[in-house]
Amino acid sequence: MHEFPNYITHYYEQGSDILKNICTHPDEVAEVILAHLKDTGKRTWLHPGYLEERRRVEAWLYEEFEEKGKKPYLKHPLYFVLGENDDFFQKNGFFSNANPAKLRLPLSLFTSNMISFTYPDSMPSLAISTLERGEAYRKPFHGKVFTLEEINDIVQAYGLPGDKWKYEEYWRYDRFIEVQIWDDRPIWNFLQS
Repeated sequence: MHEFPNYITHYYEQGSDILKNICTHPDEVAEVILAHLKDTGKRTWLHPGYLEERRRVEAWLYEEFEEKGKKPYLKHPLYFVLGENDDFFQKNGFFSNANPAKLRLPLSLFTSNMISFTYPDSMPSLAISTLERGEAYRKPFHGKVFTLEEINDIVQAYGLPGDKWKYEEYWRYDRFIEVQIWDDRPIWNFLQS
Protein backbone atom coordinates (compact mmCIF):
# COMPACT_ATOMS: atom_id res chain seq x y z
CA MET A 1 0.00 0.00 0.00
CA HIS A 2 1.35 3.42 -0.97
CA GLU A 3 1.17 6.35 1.43
CA PHE A 4 -0.97 9.08 -0.07
CA PRO A 5 0.35 12.63 0.60
CA ASN A 6 -1.88 14.84 2.73
CA TYR A 7 -0.58 18.10 1.24
CA ILE A 8 -0.01 19.83 -2.09
CA THR A 9 2.74 22.22 -3.19
CA HIS A 10 2.66 25.25 -5.50
CA TYR A 11 6.04 26.29 -6.93
CA TYR A 12 6.72 29.84 -8.08
CA GLU A 13 9.59 32.29 -8.52
CA GLN A 14 10.60 34.01 -5.32
CA GLY A 15 9.42 37.62 -5.46
CA SER A 16 6.80 36.98 -8.14
CA ASP A 17 3.06 36.84 -7.73
CA ILE A 18 1.79 33.51 -6.54
CA LEU A 19 -1.26 31.60 -7.68
CA LYS A 20 -1.35 32.92 -11.23
CA ASN A 21 -2.34 31.20 -14.46
CA ILE A 22 -1.01 32.42 -17.82
CA CYS A 23 -4.33 31.53 -19.49
CA THR A 24 -6.22 34.19 -17.54
CA HIS A 25 -4.53 36.80 -19.76
CA PRO A 26 -5.46 37.73 -23.34
CA ASP A 27 -3.13 36.17 -25.93
CA GLU A 28 -1.15 39.37 -26.49
CA VAL A 29 -0.38 39.82 -22.78
CA ALA A 30 0.28 36.12 -22.22
CA GLU A 31 2.75 35.99 -25.12
CA VAL A 32 4.67 38.97 -23.68
CA ILE A 33 4.89 37.22 -20.30
CA LEU A 34 6.05 33.98 -21.93
CA ALA A 35 8.65 35.83 -24.02
CA HIS A 36 9.98 37.52 -20.89
CA LEU A 37 10.24 34.18 -19.06
CA LYS A 38 12.13 32.68 -21.96
CA ASP A 39 14.40 35.71 -22.48
CA THR A 40 15.41 35.85 -18.82
CA GLY A 41 16.52 32.22 -18.93
CA LYS A 42 13.50 30.85 -17.15
CA ARG A 43 11.44 28.16 -18.80
CA THR A 44 13.67 28.01 -21.85
CA TRP A 45 11.72 24.91 -22.94
CA LEU A 46 8.78 27.12 -23.97
CA HIS A 47 8.11 26.58 -27.65
CA PRO A 48 6.14 28.41 -30.35
CA GLY A 49 2.56 27.28 -29.95
CA TYR A 50 2.90 26.69 -26.21
CA LEU A 51 0.08 29.08 -25.31
CA GLU A 52 -2.29 27.49 -27.82
CA GLU A 53 -1.42 24.03 -26.49
CA ARG A 54 -1.82 25.19 -22.88
CA ARG A 55 -5.27 26.62 -23.67
CA ARG A 56 -6.31 23.39 -25.40
CA VAL A 57 -5.20 21.33 -22.40
CA GLU A 58 -7.03 23.62 -19.97
CA ALA A 59 -10.22 23.35 -22.00
CA TRP A 60 -9.88 19.56 -21.81
CA LEU A 61 -9.28 19.70 -18.01
CA TYR A 62 -12.33 21.92 -17.52
CA GLU A 63 -14.58 19.76 -19.68
CA GLU A 64 -13.46 16.52 -18.03
CA PHE A 65 -13.95 17.98 -14.55
CA GLU A 66 -17.47 19.12 -15.45
CA GLU A 67 -18.26 15.70 -16.94
CA LYS A 68 -17.54 14.23 -13.52
CA GLY A 69 -20.38 16.36 -12.15
CA LYS A 70 -18.13 19.07 -10.73
CA LYS A 71 -18.81 22.80 -10.96
CA PRO A 72 -15.54 24.75 -11.19
CA TYR A 73 -15.50 28.15 -9.51
CA LEU A 74 -12.48 29.21 -11.60
CA LYS A 75 -12.36 29.07 -15.39
CA HIS A 76 -8.60 28.39 -15.27
CA PRO A 77 -7.18 26.22 -12.48
CA LEU A 78 -4.23 26.93 -10.22
CA TYR A 79 -1.50 24.32 -10.48
CA PHE A 80 0.07 22.35 -7.66
CA VAL A 81 1.93 19.08 -7.19
CA LEU A 82 0.59 16.26 -5.02
CA GLY A 83 3.01 16.11 -2.11
CA GLU A 84 6.10 17.82 -3.43
CA ASN A 85 8.82 17.45 -6.02
CA ASP A 86 11.61 19.71 -4.84
CA ASP A 87 14.16 17.80 -6.90
CA PHE A 88 12.37 18.55 -10.16
CA PHE A 89 11.63 22.16 -9.26
CA GLN A 90 15.06 22.93 -7.81
CA LYS A 91 17.47 25.67 -8.88
CA ASN A 92 18.52 25.04 -12.49
CA GLY A 93 15.77 22.45 -12.73
CA PHE A 94 13.31 21.98 -15.55
CA PHE A 95 11.17 25.00 -14.72
CA SER A 96 13.61 27.61 -13.53
CA ASN A 97 17.19 28.74 -13.26
CA ALA A 98 16.44 30.59 -10.03
CA ASN A 99 15.65 29.36 -6.55
CA PRO A 100 11.99 28.53 -6.52
CA ALA A 101 9.72 29.38 -3.65
CA LYS A 102 6.90 27.11 -2.64
CA LEU A 103 3.55 27.24 -0.95
CA ARG A 104 2.54 24.05 0.84
CA LEU A 105 -1.14 23.55 1.70
CA PRO A 106 -3.04 20.78 3.44
CA LEU A 107 -5.09 18.70 1.03
CA SER A 108 -7.91 18.84 3.58
CA LEU A 109 -8.60 22.48 2.59
CA PHE A 110 -10.38 21.24 -0.52
CA THR A 111 -13.52 19.27 -1.18
CA SER A 112 -13.69 16.92 -4.16
CA ASN A 113 -15.67 19.62 -5.99
CA MET A 114 -12.65 21.96 -5.90
CA ILE A 115 -9.79 19.73 -7.02
CA SER A 116 -8.72 17.43 -9.82
CA PHE A 117 -5.56 15.52 -10.70
CA THR A 118 -3.61 14.28 -13.67
CA TYR A 119 -0.82 11.71 -13.60
CA PRO A 120 1.59 13.23 -14.64
CA ASP A 121 1.54 16.91 -15.62
CA SER A 122 -1.59 17.57 -17.68
CA MET A 123 0.24 18.57 -20.86
CA PRO A 124 2.28 15.38 -21.34
CA SER A 125 -0.57 13.28 -19.94
CA LEU A 126 -2.91 14.38 -22.72
CA ALA A 127 -0.19 14.36 -25.39
CA ILE A 128 0.97 10.83 -24.57
CA SER A 129 -2.59 9.53 -24.73
CA THR A 130 -3.42 11.11 -28.08
CA LEU A 131 -0.21 11.07 -30.10
CA GLU A 132 1.34 8.06 -31.80
CA ARG A 133 4.77 9.03 -30.52
CA GLY A 134 3.48 8.55 -26.98
CA GLU A 135 2.87 4.83 -27.37
CA ALA A 136 6.23 3.90 -25.87
CA TYR A 137 5.32 5.77 -22.67
CA ARG A 138 1.56 5.26 -22.52
CA LYS A 139 -0.05 3.98 -19.35
CA PRO A 140 -3.71 3.55 -18.40
CA PHE A 141 -3.76 6.79 -16.38
CA HIS A 142 -2.60 9.05 -19.23
CA GLY A 143 -5.19 11.32 -20.82
CA LYS A 144 -7.51 11.14 -17.81
CA VAL A 145 -8.60 13.66 -15.21
CA PHE A 146 -9.15 12.19 -11.76
CA THR A 147 -11.22 13.24 -8.78
CA LEU A 148 -9.81 13.16 -5.26
CA GLU A 149 -11.32 9.73 -4.70
CA GLU A 150 -10.08 8.37 -8.03
CA ILE A 151 -6.47 9.56 -7.68
CA ASN A 152 -6.12 7.67 -4.42
CA ASP A 153 -7.01 4.45 -6.27
CA ILE A 154 -4.52 5.28 -9.03
CA VAL A 155 -1.74 5.84 -6.49
CA GLN A 156 -2.58 2.54 -4.81
CA ALA A 157 -2.40 0.77 -8.17
CA TYR A 158 0.67 2.47 -9.70
CA GLY A 159 2.42 4.19 -6.82
CA LEU A 160 3.69 7.74 -6.68
CA PRO A 161 6.07 8.82 -9.45
CA GLY A 162 9.10 9.04 -7.17
CA ASP A 163 12.43 8.87 -8.97
CA LYS A 164 11.53 6.25 -11.59
CA TRP A 165 11.67 8.93 -14.30
CA LYS A 166 15.39 9.43 -13.62
CA TYR A 167 16.35 5.81 -14.30
CA GLU A 168 13.68 4.18 -16.44
CA GLU A 169 12.88 5.53 -19.91
CA TYR A 170 9.32 4.13 -19.69
CA TRP A 171 8.59 6.56 -16.82
CA ARG A 172 10.33 9.54 -18.46
CA TYR A 173 7.29 11.87 -18.37
CA ASP A 174 5.72 10.62 -15.13
CA ARG A 175 7.58 12.93 -12.77
CA PHE A 176 4.81 14.11 -10.47
CA ILE A 177 1.05 14.12 -10.04
CA GLU A 178 -0.35 17.49 -11.02
CA VAL A 179 -3.15 19.04 -8.97
CA GLN A 180 -5.63 21.47 -10.47
CA ILE A 181 -7.39 23.72 -7.98
CA TRP A 182 -10.73 24.99 -9.30
CA ASP A 183 -11.64 27.17 -6.31
CA ASP A 184 -9.05 29.54 -4.81
CA ARG A 185 -11.23 30.81 -1.94
CA PRO A 186 -10.01 28.19 0.58
CA ILE A 187 -6.42 29.14 -0.25
CA TRP A 188 -6.91 32.85 0.39
CA ASN A 189 -8.83 32.12 3.59
CA PHE A 190 -6.00 29.86 4.75
CA LEU A 191 -3.33 32.46 3.91
CA GLN A 192 -5.22 35.21 5.74
CA SER A 193 -5.69 33.15 8.91
